[in-house]
Amino acid sequence: MFRVFTLNNSQIIFFRIIFLLAALFFITLAFNPLNYFYAEVLVSLRIQLLAAALICALFLITLRLYKVGVGLLFICMLGLSPMFPSLSYQTSSNERLLTFKQINLNYNNEYIDAHLSTLLQQKWDVLILQEFSDNNRDLLSRFLSTTDMFGYEEIEGIPYGIVVLSRIPMVYKQQIKLDADKLGYIKLKFLFVDHIITVFVAHPPSPRSKQLWQNRNTLLAALNEAAQNEEGPWIIAGDLNVVPWSQYFDWDNDRSCFGERSYVSFMPFERGRFRLIGLPIDHCIISEQISLHGVVVSEFKGSDHRMLSYDLSINNTNFIKNMIILAY
Repeated sequence: MFRVFTLNNSQIIFFRIIFLLAALFFITLAFNPLNYFYAEVLVSLRIQLLAAALICALFLITLRLYKVGVGLLFICMLGLSPMFPSLSYQTSSNERLLTFKQINLNYNNEYIDAHLSTLLQQKWDVLILQEFSDNNRDLLSRFLSTTDMFGYEEIEGIPYGIVVLSRIPMVYKQQIKLDADKLGYIKLKFLFVDHIITVFVAHPPSPRSKQLWQNRNTLLAALNEAAQNEEGPWIIAGDLNVVPWSQYFDWDNDRSCFGERSYVSFMPFERGRFRLIGLPIDHCIISEQISLHGVVVSEFKGSDHRMLSYDLSINNTNFIKNMIILAY
């Protein structure tokens, strides 16, 4: 016969204290305000830390510490709420939509050839590829007759592993170097209908060390300054290696893909993927002259990232300005 496992009063008190302290510890780490490398790494893992605290809260409830357990459960659920699944939706627009796709391919992705053949047949206006190996440059030749391109004809390899393909005219392209060829971003301009749109594409280093963390922060700050100094409509796109709740994500969340639809874009494990072990580090950020009409996140074989697809339109700012002038 099986024996029922029971706890005496002293054991219950002991486990209550252990799970309470653990839950408070995880919550404190998740929301710590400290501004240094390890502290920000822990903040980036807020979802995982809150998930651990939530498990502790459930144990407290089973140990009949109901009020404390429910209170901690509420805090955890509130902190996890940005990660709850949300449906992508399309808003009505009379303007022509500009369709973007962006993906961190993974330099060693063995399915690149098949992916490019599939993407060639899909609908998009601008396609942003990151971690594209220069060894695969010849695979881009299938796009030459139908697209403008950044990264194919560059003499010094593919800068920062970034390739951008465009089915609308690409009228300007520039590599911005912050630290010789080691750190920088790409600045492109496109002609869309009767508008010039500036697109900043970047792939800051993953903050796996203090130096890489500082380099990432330097690049993010440079991107933010460049965008703020841009007069026309602009977009920032790429694997930015920063979560939206980081203090180094210096943009209004409502102007980002993540603000449109909460998602996880980076999944470190090929098997057993689910939201609580992923991170939203691939982003699009738009200026006030642009409207975002939908975000779709899809699997991409051979990569530990998922593809972002989204539609944009240009706001009729001139009409709004004229209405304001007439009102006065």
